[in-house]
Amino acid sequence: MSTVGFPARVPSAWSRPPAGAWRSAPSLAEGLAWRLDTFNKFLLAASPVSRMTAAVGREACRTLGFSRVAFLRVNWHVRRVRGGAGYGVDSSALGRITEPFESSPWILDCAVSGRPAFALNVRHGPLLPMRYVELFSLGPLLCVPVIDSAGPAAVMLLDRRGEPFGVTDELLRAAMSVGQSLGLALEAAKGYRSRSAGAEQLPLLSARQLQMLGMLSRGMSNKEIATATGLSAFTVRDHVSSLLHSLDVASRSAAVARGWELGLLGADPC
Repeated sequence: MSTVGFPARVPSAWSRPPAGAWRSAPSLAEGLAWRLDTFNKFLLAASPVSRMTAAVGREACRTLGFSRVAFLRVNWHVRRVRGGAGYGVDSSALGRITEPFESSPWILDCAVSGRPAFALNVRHGPLLPMRYVELFSLGPLLCVPVIDSAGPAAVMLLDRRGEPFGVTDELLRAAMSVGQSLGLALEAAKGYRSRSAGAEQLPLLSARQLQMLGMLSRGMSNKEIATATGLSAFTVRDHVSSLLHSLDVASRSAAVARGWELGLLGADPC
């Protein structure tokens, strides 16, 4: 395992490649700046979100040449790492991850250093809990910090479904750039939620509705929520229906998006 840091900006000498070149070139070096520019434009267009979602994960994978990514939030108040959104991974399993810092020293070191870290094989050494290594069939892994103005907020774990890969200077610089762009996007989303909350009256949600909203944001089904809470599936269905009505939305995904916009998500300490 090695941890390498690079300058924040990608050299401006890189220019857009000929049409189709970025699809066929085996190396990330050719046309990488153009891909990064495309990624940043995607974040800007994802109004007002620019936060960690499956769609953002998909674009990050396309930009850096990976097949899947998991976002893990870093909660400094309770010193825990929590699963968030992901692309190409089991979102329900990812959402159930909650670990103390001590169980994931590699992730913590990456977040604190603010620099990407590459592990040739996470099965060697106490880098991550082995149950997650086995659950997601992890092998070589790239960890990229996401930092906003308050400090390290999350990390991205990128891989190629357990297949071996190497890293280059260009890849690590690009990964750092993607992480920084996401940090700026999270900061913009915070500002948007604050403005939204100040501009309109927040819906009055019960403690149970807030619990349902948090579980929906982790991709949990009604059955999984029932198991976790000890409620019946019918009761969970009624609570979710009540939540949708209170938020004035028509779907579970819309409820989660509304929750983020109103600042109702992202602050629970579990």
